[in-house]
Formats: sequence, structure tokens, C-alpha cells
Amino acid sequence: MGKKSKPRIIFTRLSPYMVTDLEHFEDHGGNRIDTAPVMELCRCGESCRKPFCDGSHSRAGFVGDKREGRLPDRVKSYRGAGITIHDNRGVCSHDAACIRCLPQVFRKELRPWIDPDGAVVEEIIRIIERCPSGALSYSIGGRHFRDQKRNPRIRVSKYGPLEITGGIILKDDMESVPASREHYALCRCGKTRNAPFCDGSHFPVQKMKE
Repeated sequence: MGKKSKPRIIFTRLSPYMVTDLEHFEDHGGNRIDTAPVMELCRCGESCRKPFCDGSHSRAGFVGDKREGRLPDRVKSYRGAGITIHDNRGVCSHDAACIRCLPQVFRKELRPWIDPDGAVVEEIIRIIERCPSGALSYSIGGRHFRDQKRNPRIRVSKYGPLEITGGIILKDDMESVPASREHYALCRCGKTRNAPFCDGSHFPVQKMKE
């Protein structure tokens, strides 16, 4: 048997996400979504067949460009006694799991907003590894940890982006490069300023049909 092709996501600024050779596709509840060798997934937010494309992007005149007002792609580091936390606000999808699950470290209302000494290192790592966009990473002993070893998967988050894990290859006509090649979050509401990546513009939540 021949070697399986690695999954890819290929698109242009005017097209939906074309996904090839994906095996693991699921909704926000972990339920399997049937796959095909080639699938087109909505990125304009207008499809009546979400997460699949129904051609609405053409009728709506969708253009997936980066827009003015987006946060700069810049990493800020917060050094603690046992761990340094790296944060890139420019690629954050505002999943907010870090704030909900570890508020003593990720402190929304305080500045600096990250306290790397606010919890034990193992707990901080566990939460950082839940970051879907690659905005958060960490260093210990001078070694930077950003990627994980996972099988390729796309998860359709509830009212939010497509969460990509497992190193699925991304290729578009804007030479977009995710903060982590292993995991990143792709906009599916059509509102992001940082196309193709989610920047949290789907908040406040619009009741987007799944």
C-alpha cells in the first residue's frame, strides 16, 4: 500500500478552504463529521451548509484579505522562576480557556496580564497546550516549546473558528504562516482582520448555524 498523503488546506483570498486527505473531522462536541478526499469548508460565514461551503462567498463578494486595525504580530515574553510564557496577541483567537481555567496566571483585568509565577509549572503547561491558535507558548531552561505531537484533525468550534491540530499543511495565495505549524485557528465567520486566522471577531457570539 502507498503512503497516505498528508492533509492539506489550500485556498485563495477569494475561495473557501479546500481540505484534502483529512480523516479526523469533528464538531465541538467531539462527534465525527463524515469526510471526503476533497472538501470545501465555509470561511465567509454565509453558508447554509456550515461547516461546508455552499457558494455563498461568490454571491456575497467575499474577499479574505487582511484588514486595517488588526493587532500586530508580535511576541511578548513573561519570565518567571520556573517558566517563561510567550504571548502573541496578534494571532489570538480569544478562546479564553486560559482565563477561565487559570485566572491566577492569565489575569484579564490586570497589567501585566500574565503572571508566570501564579501557579505550578505543570498546570501552566497544561493550559498553554489547550491554546488553539498558537498565541501562547512557553520556554523552560532556554528551550522553546510551541508544538505538540498529535494526529491531524479539524475541530469545528461552537460559534467559533476551525481549530486545526496535527501539522496540517496550510497553503494560500498570501503566503500565510501560522504562529505554530502544528496548531492554528482559521476564521469561519468572515469577519477577521487577520485573515485567514481567527482574531476573535466572531464575538459577541452570533448564533451561527453549525
